[in-house]
Amino acid sequence: MKSYANIPTKYGVEKLRSGFGLISLLGLIVVGTGLILVSGMVGALILLGLPFIVTLLAVLWSKPKLALWGSLVMGFMISGISRYINAPWGLTLDILMVLAWLIILLNKEVKVNWKFLKNDIVIFSTVWMLYLIFEIVNPAGNGIVAWFYAMRGLGFYQALSIPLIFLLFRDRKDFMIFLNILIVLSLIGVAWGFKQQIIGVDAAEYRWLWDEDHHEEHILHGVLRVFSFYSDAGQFGASQAMMALFTGILATGPFKFRTKLWYGICAVLFFLGFAISGTRGALAVPLFGGIAYLIVNKNFKVLLAGLSAIVLVFCILKYTFMFQGVEQVRRMRTALDPNNKSLSVRLDNQKTFGAYLANKPFGAGIGTAGFWGARFNPESLMANTATDSWYVKVWAETGIVGLMIHLSFLGFVLGKGGHLVMNLKDKQSKTYGLGLYACIVGVLFSSYGNQVFGQMPTGMVMNMAIPFLFLIKEWKPQKN
Repeated sequence: MKSYANIPTKYGVEKLRSGFGLISLLGLIVVGTGLILVSGMVGALILLGLPFIVTLLAVLWSKPKLALWGSLVMGFMISGISRYINAPWGLTLDILMVLAWLIILLNKEVKVNWKFLKNDIVIFSTVWMLYLIFEIVNPAGNGIVAWFYAMRGLGFYQALSIPLIFLLFRDRKDFMIFLNILIVLSLIGVAWGFKQQIIGVDAAEYRWLWDEDHHEEHILHGVLRVFSFYSDAGQFGASQAMMALFTGILATGPFKFRTKLWYGICAVLFFLGFAISGTRGALAVPLFGGIAYLIVNKNFKVLLAGLSAIVLVFCILKYTFMFQGVEQVRRMRTALDPNNKSLSVRLDNQKTFGAYLANKPFGAGIGTAGFWGARFNPESLMANTATDSWYVKVWAETGIVGLMIHLSFLGFVLGKGGHLVMNLKDKQSKTYGLGLYACIVGVLFSSYGNQVFGQMPTGMVMNMAIPFLFLIKEWKPQKN
């Protein structure tokens, strides 16, 4: 048997003395120099970032879960970062999730059970994505580039992340990581929001407000609607309301006192974050989410008391001027005014879409409405008619056929998810399930007034929350 004990091993600089090492080094120098000459400072930054990229890929190769956690974090951060550094940050979500899939497919050491993909939620999300792919051939659309940018939030992220959750994130500890990431990032959002409220916006945020024409919707009667590092005040308010509802429900659960106290403190802070956003549409999150929680929890006495409280609040806002000196209350009161100009404009826009889509059962094409419509076809009727609602956007771009498919999926989630949570036996698991379910219901109802469901970070949160809801039944019971 041949022995290799005496064969010298080359380390470090010695490897560069070989032909392959010298060629590799020379190639790197040539490519780097060319990159800097062509791209300037951007090329130099890319070269400086190469060690980080290589290290990141090495870590993800053995831990693809980190890619999805990274996508969740970036879902929170992309809007805020883009105000300081102009770059296509949204593509980081695509890259991370695609990397996770490539690693699962290529790294044989990452063991997954493909049978876990045989479930209703994965099938629904796949069918929806296939329909979005079919929309490429819609003759009314703005082309493949507009389709690519717009379809990502509509269904691409959902189609990538939902199966990943079922394959890799099946344990209770995965959900707890998910919950803790949400709480930490949302608390940072509250802190940043109060910084804006008390100290004021910084130079980058000021430029975003005034130079990019966001002041009309964020400064009302001289009062700032706080947006934190989120895409806008509406998304900030909805996200904070969702987290207030979630942690508020957890604070009532069968946990240790310090755990319940922690969740209770978080709920109060998140509610304050929701309040300073001045967002009316986000009221639907605690309203409908709270009702769903009471129904699924089968607490009909509390449900009756809760409905009575809702009626009381409605009457105060509708028929009195109590607390009129508080700006946030004044904003909420306008939501109940049938003569509100904003409501009238929304209804008129829906009539416009109805007439335009009368002979378009598959819609006007993905990427024809809203931001992407304005970018790729700014003179079109679709680009110049605000969708406002998430469901109006889905209807406008994918037609009545697409809207029915989408609503069928969401209805299935609400129906089967509610039944699943009702029948959970473990009290801790049921509390987490109730919190998730209430948040999903609240976000879906609030999406009628704003595009909450498809915007970041709520869109990414929902893409992970839905599969987590259906995995709770597989958790093992845990002691307090």
